[in-house]
Amino acid sequence: MRIDTPTISQKNGRHVLSAGVSIAGTGIHFPNSMWFAINGEDPLFEPELADAFISALIPVAMKLGQNVQVEGRVSSRLAHGLDAYQSILNTWWPKIFKLVDIHYQKLDPRHHDRYPQGVACTFSGGLDSFHAVAEQLPSQLQNSAFNITHALMINGFDQVVDLEHRGLAQKMFETYAPVLAQWGVKLLMIDTNVKQFRDAAMPRQDVVHCYGSSLAASAHALGGIFGRFGIAGGGSYAYNDMIPTGSHPVMDHHLSSDQLQIIFAGASQSRAGKLEMLADMPSVQKYLRVCFHLPEFDPQTGHIINCGECEKCVRTLVGLIIVGKLEKFTAFSRLQPLQQYQRPEILAAIKDLFLKDLAALAQRHDRHDWVSILESARQKRREARKMAADSNKTSVSR
Repeated sequence: MRIDTPTISQKNGRHVLSAGVSIAGTGIHFPNSMWFAINGEDPLFEPELADAFISALIPVAMKLGQNVQVEGRVSSRLAHGLDAYQSILNTWWPKIFKLVDIHYQKLDPRHHDRYPQGVACTFSGGLDSFHAVAEQLPSQLQNSAFNITHALMINGFDQVVDLEHRGLAQKMFETYAPVLAQWGVKLLMIDTNVKQFRDAAMPRQDVVHCYGSSLAASAHALGGIFGRFGIAGGGSYAYNDMIPTGSHPVMDHHLSSDQLQIIFAGASQSRAGKLEMLADMPSVQKYLRVCFHLPEFDPQTGHIINCGECEKCVRTLVGLIIVGKLEKFTAFSRLQPLQQYQRPEILAAIKDLFLKDLAALAQRHDRHDWVSILESARQKRREARKMAADSNKTSVSR
């Protein structure tokens, strides 16, 4: 794999940072270049700095088992951190990610006179995102150097984009920009085709093991603005079992450069804990988006609409029912009859980790009825796993 020296151009009023990418001998079709684009009068990118591209492509190279040649400049700290990042991916998922060599044309030293002041985090409108912003507001921090100034919406992380027609992503940006502005946070949106490389190289079940690098890559592309950048991940040491996943406190900080510190945001709270913290915030009540489906908006109010049926919606709804705040969340105007959310066979679709989290939430709020319901759901999950295991044993014996 070869990553060419990045260049900056303009297209349709947007500044585009791009680099040619050559991947040979795979029989897989990849784009000829990777790009990041943003609106604005002044380019916010650093010419010839390849940190964004190697961050995004290292999992792809490891999946393909290809060494990498990087033209342009790469931060010396990022180059050092990528050794550890590779080691973690290879240790946790050795059958998926192979160790590869990275050859750098030029390692960029630390610049003592250039430390951007911006503090940002990823933002999608979800629970982790809102919590990451809220916990970095000046009212929550003693150290002003970590006060959040920006949030970054990444168009092309979850869906493939057209550089000229952004559709739903633009609607999302226009919805959330004024919401965050009320908190004193400026929302930016960057477009990228990073997802096309990931999806071409690996199935979705492998992508979930390395998605943090794509988030960090978008921050590196805007490294001239940000000095610190939080990745709003779902992992939390509040669960007491930090299972390996694609964005993780053990892993993400290795994607830092000499000028940009990557921080895993939100690890101190479980998902239910984040919901408790945010449940009384009107902006969250109107605009929280947890749904697995494409974004929907109420045509009259412009508020977000969640489907109320997918697994992520159901576990969020249960949490809101337990804390007694569901009626305030207009983002959940589309509901099943509430008794549906009490059925153990419906709740059994939720991962045991989150069922335990919700049960602890129910204990804190003296909702013993929900403690029993959630334990029944966990029992159904155990029974289903046992049946599946017995079925597999029977199939093998035949």
